[in-house]
Amino acid sequence: METTPLVHSVLHATRLLELYAAQRKESLSLTEISQALGLHKTTVYRLLRTLQYAGWIEQSAKSSRYRLGTGILLVASAVSVHNTTREILSEEMHRLANQFNETVVLSVLLGHTGICADMAKSRHTLGLARERGYIVPLDQGASGKTLLAAQPPELRDSIIQEIGGDRTQQRLLKNQLLHILQTGYCISEGEVDPGIAAVAVPLVMKDRIYALSISGPLERLKALGYTQLADGLLLAAQRLEQKSALLSD
Repeated sequence: METTPLVHSVLHATRLLELYAAQRKESLSLTEISQALGLHKTTVYRLLRTLQYAGWIEQSAKSSRYRLGTGILLVASAVSVHNTTREILSEEMHRLANQFNETVVLSVLLGHTGICADMAKSRHTLGLARERGYIVPLDQGASGKTLLAAQPPELRDSIIQEIGGDRTQQRLLKNQLLHILQTGYCISEGEVDPGIAAVAVPLVMKDRIYALSISGPLERLKALGYTQLADGLLLAAQRLEQKSALLSD
């Protein structure tokens, strides 16, 4: 029988991180975490400070609430894509990046948060100034809205409620998502980063939902043609879904 002593601070930290999945909230307060874990606030604060240092937890300067950091999202994104699936995704993404010479991004939903799980960068010096693991806003930009649109209706509606806004804003977002489902793709211009455009399509592989997108400076993407980019992405998604169907579980 294993007699090696457990490190209780590590156990507390893992329980804290698991709270975000159990509570289904994007952010939690110090009091909420303390009550849920049954730990003193001082202990929880030390755990949070340590996880912040590691990049696994971030604190909002505005609300002082805590949310998952890009560090843990980057680790989770690696787990979210099966090794074999990752290989065929990477191959197709680099093929698209070489074809259009723009950055190709793969986004996935973890809990109620969109993140960039992988990317294939363009050869241009000027391009998308981001790295794998960044948070993808679900109500802005082609990648986020496509990812949200492709979710099951119950989950999609729950996330829309969490995003907030008044009835008019929520109705507008729902109409945009419906349009994405009808056309099969989404185009955005400067919604997330000024001067950056993107075209995205939904992708389903082994029951996991992704958004596959091409991003770059607005004028360069306009010159390439949004329709041509959408067609290239749709063909790539079709190839990936066909290959995925042949993979064993």
